[in-house]
Amino acid sequence: MLITSTPTGRDNPEVTAMLSEAATSTPALLFEQMGSRRLWHECMQLDQVIAEDVLRCEIPIKEMTFGIGMDDLEPLLKQLQELRTSSDPLMPLPDVRIEKLDFNRLEGEAREDLLRGMRQAHLVDAFYAGSMRELEHDEVARGFRVYYEQVRRHWADPEDVLWQLQMYVLGNAQPQPKVLRAALVVLAHFFGRCDIFEAPPPGWQPGIGISA
Repeated sequence: MLITSTPTGRDNPEVTAMLSEAATSTPALLFEQMGSRRLWHECMQLDQVIAEDVLRCEIPIKEMTFGIGMDDLEPLLKQLQELRTSSDPLMPLPDVRIEKLDFNRLEGEAREDLLRGMRQAHLVDAFYAGSMRELEHDEVARGFRVYYEQVRRHWADPEDVLWQLQMYVLGNAQPQPKVLRAALVVLAHFFGRCDIFEAPPPGWQPGIGISA
């Protein structure tokens, strides 16, 4: 495996050629270009003992307060705050499918938070529009999925899972209301893409006894 990073996020053609030659000469090994974000996603799946073994050093763990959980999302959160402030309050709202909310047993305030976010989730698509941003979009989505699967192993209550995902975006500091609203739009977007929480099977309806 080879880890590289380019300013554009695209594969370096010289490195690609080198990897192709290496793969041909040593077919038993897998070679892959991996940027810093992808590397971080892989590291997220390691427990502390294995991570320390890989790094060959102790990882200091201590309680701390931080304001943004993901630096990559800070520009998106800033733009969402500005767009939400200036959006037309009379604009027609898209239909919101609620089956996934029912399937994942999201109720009460958690449900209402996601429903409000879904009505602005198209703003996240607009932010990531364009070929250069699509790769970033997919990588961020993968990060959400990796973290969601980790959280599900430790938290059974859907509201707790959503709370953990909120801290993944915002950190554990108390956010300003407009920042929290922007974060919920982001979560609603990735909820709609099925990067977080589970999609109901085809034909599923509430009340048939099956849920996530």
